[in-house]
Amino acid sequence: MDEPVLYCTCPVVVTRTKTDKMWVKKETHWWAPLKFGGNLRHCEPVSYCEMRVKKETHWWALMKLISHTKIIRVFIYSAAVFLFGDFGVAGAGDANSHASSPQWTSEIIELASTLAIQDAGRVKPLDSYARFKLLKLNGRRVCYTPDGDRRTSLEWLLDCLFYPELVQLYPIFLVPDDVVLDAIGVTHADKKKRDRYSYADLYTGREGLFRLANEYIKIDAKDRSSTQAQIVHLAENITEFEWLTHYLDFATATFEIVENSSLSSSLGGVLEISFSRAVESADLIRENYNALESAGTGPDLNRQSITKLLREMDRVGSGAAALALFAPAKTGTGSDWLTPADVMNAAFSGQQPPKEHIWLLSLFENLYGARDNTEDFTENLIEFHETARGLADARGEYAKIPLEFIFYKGKFFYYSLILYILSFIFIAISWLRPANRLLYRLSIIPLAGGTLYLIAGIVFRCVVRGRPPVSTLYESVLFITAVVVLVSMFIEFINRQGIALSIATIIGTLGLFLANKYEVKEGTDTMTSLVAVLDSNFWLSTHVTTVTIGYAAGILAGAIAHIYILAKVIGLKGDDAKFYSSVARMVYGVICFGLLFSVVGTILGGIWANDSWGRFWGWDPKENGALMIILWELAILHARMGGYIRDLGTCNAAVFGACIVAFSWWGVNLLGIGLHSYGFTSGIFTALMVFYGFELIILVLGCSIWLRQKIMRTVPITT
Repeated sequence: MDEPVLYCTCPVVVTRTKTDKMWVKKETHWWAPLKFGGNLRHCEPVSYCEMRVKKETHWWALMKLISHTKIIRVFIYSAAVFLFGDFGVAGAGDANSHASSPQWTSEIIELASTLAIQDAGRVKPLDSYARFKLLKLNGRRVCYTPDGDRRTSLEWLLDCLFYPELVQLYPIFLVPDDVVLDAIGVTHADKKKRDRYSYADLYTGREGLFRLANEYIKIDAKDRSSTQAQIVHLAENITEFEWLTHYLDFATATFEIVENSSLSSSLGGVLEISFSRAVESADLIRENYNALESAGTGPDLNRQSITKLLREMDRVGSGAAALALFAPAKTGTGSDWLTPADVMNAAFSGQQPPKEHIWLLSLFENLYGARDNTEDFTENLIEFHETARGLADARGEYAKIPLEFIFYKGKFFYYSLILYILSFIFIAISWLRPANRLLYRLSIIPLAGGTLYLIAGIVFRCVVRGRPPVSTLYESVLFITAVVVLVSMFIEFINRQGIALSIATIIGTLGLFLANKYEVKEGTDTMTSLVAVLDSNFWLSTHVTTVTIGYAAGILAGAIAHIYILAKVIGLKGDDAKFYSSVARMVYGVICFGLLFSVVGTILGGIWANDSWGRFWGWDPKENGALMIILWELAILHARMGGYIRDLGTCNAAVFGACIVAFSWWGVNLLGIGLHSYGFTSGIFTALMVFYGFELIILVLGCSIWLRQKIMRTVPITT
């Protein structure tokens, strides 16, 4: 199959098979080779099918040619942009006509939040969609109006849909470096180097932005400079924002029908119809046109009126492709959900839409008309929610929507992080006053509470996804953090020296900071659908979970070893051999624990690989990383058993082992090669290098301690 191409801002990707059959694939990321720019004059022919389209001279012939391919949405929408105006900013008068941002009631927020939408391969609450969409554009889950009013992600999404003229003034586009603005020709004299801009602020540089993005998209993502990557990212964000703000264009549209025409007579003499009525009457409209076509009387007013109706419908309807809120009206799973644009295309392709879909279209029209009337808006939203939920319930796809809404509303990981920080504060103060056991005991309470919140959040995710706890890199961070904290608490329960308790608070805090940073950096749903090779709950719950526990043990052993080395450097506890021996035994025990899970997990992974790929071992980078962990931990245990290393050597080796774990966990993903390349994530190279640099310092300190001890043993004592 040829690579996908895009020749307008509409995020619809056209692909072509070897037989030149065309179709449109929705929800495909536009960062495949594409042509940016919303104006038809900027577009170039990019496919065989488009060339055929341009040769057509009769509008209905064009519709018959491409009605089954849905490419009409792209071509006509692009033409409409050129003929009727750019995908631009609403007039300043419109935006300023509202004294303040709209106020959505709690009932409206709850109803809208729990609407089901299919996105990124799964059905989720509209609230989840809004959270990650705003996070991607804004770098955080809230935004502010020009007046400083705080808007949640769901409020922002409602503003996009029902008050697009207002939301264009919200500073929601995060620009990390103002060099991007210089490149696209946007002034920023009163802004910071890293700041947020509104769509209206960036509109003057829109053409330049898409022109540059067209050039930089041809460069491999790994080879782009920071500025080039930011330009491509901003262009994507602008495109997605435009789709949202034009989603309900159809809800305000009405279409004129020529008086005394055959179509008017067929529709009961009406002279104007709404979008929903036109979709409902699609068969009637097609029959009227076919009758005129068969008569062969040449162009007449009736035919021209129907052609105009179809053209205007596609102009407004094609923009309603961002949100798939309509579940197919049939039982079972597996079918894609529909957008209003899909419903329109199906209707004019001879597939009569279910009455529920027509009703939802009319409710959208009612909702937009009642946007300034809270009572009417709420009544229509309740009806919309009940109808949409009924369709999803019939397919068994709504049951987990309320649960996911509760999960995100509960902020489990946020509160867990707060409690870990509080526990760390207590334990840090207790270091200054070691005789005060009250602070030690107080630190246990928030630590236990934070761990309960963390585990509860992981369990919620497992139930919502129907998956084991680890299936993505993001989930591995959460799971490893939980395992490290639990094992540390168990160690602390045994020796009660405060060392493992300190490690638990530090790793708990750092782990959740890392998880949050990863989520913000990616800006995408962390409950994504799995690639085919990972779509196995059995192997996810055995191999992946077991190997991840091995990772956690390697990280914990290295963390405890840090305590040993740093304590030696600053002279903590003096020459208390019992203290240092106790810390070294912790490191040794955790390494043994980690080796067990690493070996078992790697063997299970080989069995899975044999089942999926037909070979037990293929020297894949990820496989090599797992093997490196096993070999290094085996080397540590054998060296200790053989007397080659003692307590200090074991701790130094554990620190280096943590580096190997980090390489296997994150480093090999940066290679972007191998059968495990589905775990690739960009942008972590710097963080990984900082980690390695810190660990190198610890190793140098550890080696200096060893060297000092060796010198002291060899220097003769004189009297």
